[in-house]
Order: sequence, then C-alpha cells, then structure tokens
Amino acid sequence: MPEIVNEYKTYLFEKSRKKVNKMLLYNFLIVLGILGIIALYAIGILGIGLTLIGAIAAIIGILKMKERDDKYMGITAYGFRKEKFTIAYDHFKIEEVVIPFIELEDLVIYVEEYAGKPRDIFGVHHGGNNEVSFKHKGQSHSLKYIIKDKKDFKKVETLVDRIESDLERNKLTH
Repeated sequence: MPEIVNEYKTYLFEKSRKKVNKMLLYNFLIVLGILGIIALYAIGILGIGLTLIGAIAAIIGILKMKERDDKYMGITAYGFRKEKFTIAYDHFKIEEVVIPFIELEDLVIYVEEYAGKPRDIFGVHHGGNNEVSFKHKGQSHSLKYIIKDKKDFKKVETLVDRIESDLERNKLTH
C-alpha cells in the first residue's frame, strides 16, 4: 500500500537566462564541431580516419562537459532556488503565506520531472520544470517548483492525484 502523503516541501525555481544559454552553447558546440569536421573532410583536408577520431573526440569532450553540469551541478546549472514552497493536501504555502485551494480558480499542478531523470536522448533532467498554475483574486500565477529525486516524484504524483480527485469530487457536489 502506497504511503499517504499530506504535503511536499520544496523550493520554487527560477531559470537563469545566463545558465540556460550555457547549456545551449554546449549543444551549439557539438553541432558546430560535427559540421566543421565534415566540412574539412569534404574539401579533402582530412582523411577519413582523422575525421572520425576528431569528430568522436570533439563530441565526447563537449558531451562530458554538459553531463558534468547536468549531473553534478543539478538544478543550479539552470537557475536558482527561490522561496520555500509547500504543496499540501488543501493549500499551498510560499514561505509563511498560506493559500487555501478553496480560494483558487483553474488550479493545475504539473508533475513532469525530477532531478536526475534520464532524458530521451542524452543527459538528465534538472528537476525544476514542474509547474503550478492558478488564478487567485483575479490574477493568473504560474510557479515552477523542484522535485529532487525519483522517490519524491512518486510522493508528489500521489499527493497531486489525491488533490485533483478531491477537487473534482467537490466540484460535482457544489
């Protein structure tokens, strides 16, 4: 029987444009390295053996740099932890401010990734692309939050499923 979770404490997450640009630079360098080596081979400067060795070395080097940032720097490779954030069974809490779900409209809680979750192609997720969106007192809000590992991911999924089913049940009874 799964553990009943009534709250999950974490942090809000804010992406840093500078840090995201660094990740994009890694991807650009990989593509540029491959294209450069292909171009040199095409004009006859490099032989096939040297081309393959150069391409493999360039790709592995850049991928290792990116993997290091993804794996060892985790969430800080992409942005910053912000305020303390709690998802509870019937409310959100940001630092010391409690926002009951009964005051919210259009509440949606996305549980997308955790730090270290393998990507489809290469690398790992940083864990900060989980999102809560809602309207409170007429204003729309969208907050990104962090899930630190696979165990917490399962806890948050279970908690969010309970929240959503109870919110749906309450809509039907009102």
